[in-house]
Amino acid sequence: MIDHSGGRPRIDVTYLPLGAVGVCNIVTTPVEFIRHKHHLKDSRDQFGLNIVEAGPVQFANADQEHVYDAGSACLVDRGRPLRVFGPRGGRVRFVTVQAAALKSLVEQPEDLSGRLVRPGPALTLLDRYLRSLASFKEPPSSKLASTIGVHFLDLVAATLGPTAEASNIVAERGVKAARLQAILAEVARRFIDPNFDLDNVARALGMSRRYVQKLLEGTGKSFTEHLAGCRLERAFAMLTDPQHLHLAIIDIAFAVGFGDVSHFNRTFRRHFGETPSGVRAASTTREQK
Repeated sequence: MIDHSGGRPRIDVTYLPLGAVGVCNIVTTPVEFIRHKHHLKDSRDQFGLNIVEAGPVQFANADQEHVYDAGSACLVDRGRPLRVFGPRGGRVRFVTVQAAALKSLVEQPEDLSGRLVRPGPALTLLDRYLRSLASFKEPPSSKLASTIGVHFLDLVAATLGPTAEASNIVAERGVKAARLQAILAEVARRFIDPNFDLDNVARALGMSRRYVQKLLEGTGKSFTEHLAGCRLERAFAMLTDPQHLHLAIIDIAFAVGFGDVSHFNRTFRRHFGETPSGVRAASTTREQK
């Protein structure tokens, strides 16, 4: 590493192993990372798909050298010399996958190394899936980690272009899981909008209404149930938070996206087994003890 910050370097790295796959987020002050030939004895036979969140960042790999701005992505062969330079600092998210595993899904990925990854729906899904990992409060179990790792392998393959033989596997495994995650994230992000509906999700994610419904069927809950669940959990949190005591129950109902307080009261009681006023009263009593 070569510091270009003027003597005030900082590099923050977050790494999460997911079976044979790894995901990483790096935030740096101006710095240059260099992996020479003599470093390769310590490297692994892997490919890395890098997404630049803040740049510009220069990647030199596999006899290719390009500058990438925010939103761009590139593939690097981690078994070959590599140079990464962020003259103004940078933020990069990336996924590392075993070379053998990727080659089973993508024909000759080494020919794509050092080059710009073509933007498209698969790259967008991959980026969203990466961002969704921030919701983990602690590392996932080994079983879940391996499953997520397979999803990322599939998403990298879908982004680069899978072989004809692998395309169905990739679509039904990792891509499908990432689309479902994107739907749930969209619901969690926009549930307080009283006009938010299934058509909004489909339009925002570029999916058909029926396809969104079909993916949600696999969770055992409908779109309406997922939406109501988010609103009710938020309402419960507000009712038990002393900072929201000044709000009437009707105000909380409207604040979380319900348009009718009677419907809110019925749905809340059915979900939690207690009325909103009862939950608030019990919480207030506990606070006063």
